[in-house]
Amino acid sequence: MRSRIPVLLTVCLVLAAISGCVGQAPSNGAGARSPTKTTEATQTASFSDAKAHEVVDDIRAKQRNISTYHAVEVEKRTYHLSNGSTYSRTRKIDTMKKYVDGAMLQRREYFSPRSRTVIKNETSFITYDRANDTYRVSNRRSGGPNHYFISGIYEARNEFEAAFEDDSLSYRGTTTVLGHEVYVIEFDNPKDPKNASWYTSKFWIDTESGALVKSKTDYPIPFERTLAELKNGRPSKGTTSDDGAVIKNATVVFTYENLSVNEDLPEGTFEPPENATRNGR
Repeated sequence: MRSRIPVLLTVCLVLAAISGCVGQAPSNGAGARSPTKTTEATQTASFSDAKAHEVVDDIRAKQRNISTYHAVEVEKRTYHLSNGSTYSRTRKIDTMKKYVDGAMLQRREYFSPRSRTVIKNETSFITYDRANDTYRVSNRRSGGPNHYFISGIYEARNEFEAAFEDDSLSYRGTTTVLGHEVYVIEFDNPKDPKNASWYTSKFWIDTESGALVKSKTDYPIPFERTLAELKNGRPSKGTTSDDGAVIKNATVVFTYENLSVNEDLPEGTFEPPENATRNGR
């Protein structure tokens, strides 16, 4: 039975997304771009066609075979303002995952907005502060899925199914992104928004492994908020003439650099550094 994404989840995800990442100087340029130029393939099928079913089935089967995963996730979120300007924030995270015994082990090393490492292993949740070489531990077993799936702002594992039922998922052929041959898949606007809800998104998925190489999502801002309110309490380069402008909508682009799957991860990946000092009990 295929699941649908509630409208409430969509609103919650937008609220989480607006919190943003690291402040960058405003610009008058277009939305976020991939670091690698992509040549688009022409549309070859809609999701209701047999080829599109075959592609999605192939992606899912390959994702179930991923036992380890490593990539540098680069997120660029661009806010489109009422005065025609844009403001961008970027976040970069080195992510490693291992799927074992029905659990997901994970290490996420944040380069911004502050330097820290978050580790989930089989018994603990560990936060490591590199600046002070200290860490904290809470005794929580790692949860999460027992195999890799595409996740993020869109929770695509469910949206593939919801979009299928609404006939709103399109297959656009193959192309090359960041050195990977990829399937190109789009979510269109739902034909029946009362029963299904998702953002307009585009995905570039590795044909060999089923791992996500790039995604682009456009989403609305559900309430009026100025740029100054968005920047409040976060690092910035001071006030600008754009601070009073209202944020109209936003675009978020994820790229996954140095992507590798099913390769050995370094020993100690899911533990804090041996000589680090533990804070608390």
